[in-house]
Amino acid sequence: MRTEPLMNLTYQQGEDGMLYPDLQISENVETDRTPVGGFGSLWKNYMLENHPHRMSELVAQGKINEVILKVDEEAENRKERLIQELLTAQPMPDTEDTLERAGHMSMITSTAEEIVISELVLRPR
Repeated sequence: MRTEPLMNLTYQQGEDGMLYPDLQISENVETDRTPVGGFGSLWKNYMLENHPHRMSELVAQGKINEVILKVDEEAENRKERLIQELLTAQPMPDTEDTLERAGHMSMITSTAEEIVISELVLRPR
């Protein structure tokens, strides 16, 4: 009969005095602790609903957080580039009206986000 544990876990004491295991999903601890942005969360939800088998594969391989962060980073970079391109094509109105300028920027940002979501986020990886 086996007497040694299947996994050797280390524990951290929480603020409530309880011991919590130090669990790690991927090989890179920093990847597991990096917060996920909006595009990464949207991609994760899309994959869970539409491609659950692929999500299971990524989790089993320990790559899920890396892929989520990669999607988020690519999407944010693409959004920033698109905003600059759209501002070149549709420059800010030459007015002192702050609300009009804010509305224009909001429209450009929304357009860029829609493009990024359709191009990068709502795609299986």
